[in-house]
Amino acid sequence: MRKYVGERIKKLREAQDLTLAQVCKLTGIDAERLGAYEEGRAVPSIGAVIQLSRVLGSKIEGLLHGGGTVSESLTICRSGDSLSGEQGDTEQSYAYGSLTRPGTAGHVMEPFLLRFDPKAARGVPITHDGQEFVYVVEGAVELFYDGRRYRLEQGDSAYLDSSHPHTFHGLGDSAARMLAVVGS
Repeated sequence: MRKYVGERIKKLREAQDLTLAQVCKLTGIDAERLGAYEEGRAVPSIGAVIQLSRVLGSKIEGLLHGGGTVSESLTICRSGDSLSGEQGDTEQSYAYGSLTRPGTAGHVMEPFLLRFDPKAARGVPITHDGQEFVYVVEGAVELFYDGRRYRLEQGDSAYLDSSHPHTFHGLGDSAARMLAVVGS
């Protein structure tokens, strides 16, 4: 999926006659990083996908999965059906996989399963539109939110306004897993 997300970013940018520099200015993403996304050399964090989707006039699922082809009030994604697979490590120190069925139009929330390697460098706090709900499935995660640090352990959850600076980082000796639901 990494390559396809980058291709969609580039196609949307070019379709609007926007230069890389213009998109960088509008999103706050540096040119080297945006170029790496477009070429499939780097994985955009969920926050970066949200920023890019807003600037490029696409929904989050449009960048992640392509254009919606199915419109249903109920969608079930069976284990292994989300064609995205786990995305490699992001600059926010996690890897993620989408938990929704690709091609479904009309979603206002996007669910993800994040994996945190506690040895990875801490991500820089980011902001983006919307809200997030997170639930720690396994291990422990540090939430840095609006200048304060919070330890979240297995079974803990948090609901946050994403317009405040925030980032997450795995704690302990083994990888942590966290469910994140992002909505606008």
